[in-house]
Amino acid sequence: MNSNQPQNNEHNQIQLHIWQIVDRWRQFPQEVVKRLPRGLRANISERVAKSAEARIAEARIQDMNPIASRQSSPATKQATKFVVVIIGALTFSAGTQVLTSRLGAAALPAAMGGGALASFLVDDRATKVFTNMRIAHGTKQEISAIAQQGQSPINELDELFYRTQKALIQQVEGKNLQQQLAIDAILAGTLSAAEFSTALWIVVQMGLPGGILIEAIAASLPVTIVWLAAAFQSDRFELPEHYADLIEKYFGHMLPREGMPEVEVEKLLADKDSQETRLDYLMKYIAEGDSNGRLKNMAMAEADYDISMGRDRKKELELERDRAIEQRLFQSRAEKTELENAFVAPDIEMIGAPHEIKEKQQKVDRMRQQWVQQKSAELEEILAQDLKIIAHRYGTQIKQCEEDIMAAQQRYDEAYRNWKEGHDDFGGDLGDAA
Repeated sequence: MNSNQPQNNEHNQIQLHIWQIVDRWRQFPQEVVKRLPRGLRANISERVAKSAEARIAEARIQDMNPIASRQSSPATKQATKFVVVIIGALTFSAGTQVLTSRLGAAALPAAMGGGALASFLVDDRATKVFTNMRIAHGTKQEISAIAQQGQSPINELDELFYRTQKALIQQVEGKNLQQQLAIDAILAGTLSAAEFSTALWIVVQMGLPGGILIEAIAASLPVTIVWLAAAFQSDRFELPEHYADLIEKYFGHMLPREGMPEVEVEKLLADKDSQETRLDYLMKYIAEGDSNGRLKNMAMAEADYDISMGRDRKKELELERDRAIEQRLFQSRAEKTELENAFVAPDIEMIGAPHEIKEKQQKVDRMRQQWVQQKSAELEEILAQDLKIIAHRYGTQIKQCEEDIMAAQQRYDEAYRNWKEGHDDFGGDLGDAA
């Protein structure tokens, strides 16, 4: 069983929550997005773009990985190419046989050599043609799907999302969309047509039974074998290598990036989730306002959120501290309970008269009691030190939370005063930060 599975599931849940927040932003009406302050609008736009890149990168990796995982060793690739050339030397040589027919004893070796060269060229060019066609088709299909999804964007963030995804595909896979040189297809097609025509002429001269259809099928077998071999090599060698290279490029746009240490992944996702949640709160405030009428401006809304999060964080730390203390006390009680069983009695022979055996047993009991008392005192000292460490560790964090809450409260009060100075004509209780 994979021990990292629970952590991966937790990471996926956090990632999903972040993406859900971004998707909500893409659903707000455009007039709401226009009301965002410039800095907030730019921040949210940047995060939407990053989310779009991460998602399309993950999607493309998932699409390509089944093919990329079929990569074969270079030795297998070279061996396959060699076998194709040998078969070509034996079958793809009708044209070269005609050209070398006047060489006498050297005609057959020359024809086979020419057939091997021709089959190698056709196989190599045809493999590239197949590979380029399939890669370009996959890239165009993905871009077309994105364009179709983004036909009617709800707001500029939604439009940015699809535009960013399309731009990333063009950046990573744009080379696939460039016009391929026709020389590969022309060369492979010309050599294949020449071989087929010559083979057909030879077969017709032989007069095979079954008519022109059977003769055409027989003449096309060498060409068919070479093109089937090219299709096989494209599927088994060229495509996996190309897709593996593209996957490596897409890894750089993943969130978190591939190979990042676990500790950094946890911190990155936690920070991003916290930041996205804060921006989501402000986005909702811009869209819906404050139903209670307590928050009068963006500065008050930001400070109010920070106060709320600071208090929640403080409670969380206090609960963690209490659990850590409780766990340490439980551990200490268990250690003390085991002391009686942990005592190693001295090697004293219980022989002699009954009163002598009793005295020996009492001596062992006193030794056990003294040892248990000594070890208990040591455990108490260790426990006290551990409790101090726990209190200090959490106390520092709790104090920082209190300072952050106080600073946020001051910002809240200042924002309220600024609002009140500009609205002296309005009365009423505007509420507290609590």
